[in-house]
Amino acid sequence: MAVLVVSDASPIRALHHLGLLHLCPDLYGSVIVPEAVLQELRRPTATCRPLEIGEHPGFEVRAPLSRPADLGVPPDLDAGESEAITLAIELEADLVLMDERKGTEAARHLGLATIGVLGVLLEAKRIGRIDRILPCVDSLVAGLRFFISPALRQRLAELAGE
Repeated sequence: MAVLVVSDASPIRALHHLGLLHLCPDLYGSVIVPEAVLQELRRPTATCRPLEIGEHPGFEVRAPLSRPADLGVPPDLDAGESEAITLAIELEADLVLMDERKGTEAARHLGLATIGVLGVLLEAKRIGRIDRILPCVDSLVAGLRFFISPALRQRLAELAGE
């Protein structure tokens, strides 16, 4: 069943790093990416090459119509997080893909449901789109400097049955 999903850059970068970007359209139908996230993905980071999200099926780029502040989005978020939350509010999205704690807390405070890349991986494992989650987690830690505490890794292993 397709749901209306808006994504920030971090989950997209993480899934691209894992070669699993197709999970987004597999799980959600289509994912909407704000213009600021498109621009962010185009810039390389210390751990990621530039990414043209428009070249990947299942992703649609849109610009929000409102100013984030007009919808109560905190001013201290980065542009991608801010636009993702703004667009999600405007579109009445079912879900926001976001990993950063501050952005996730802001989205939830504004009544939005959120999921991070680890949640996406758990869902993909649950429905049989991937066989194992822990190798993905370890790749995110090693390749993208993703922080995952030992307790969280253990909890993910339990939830995934690994």
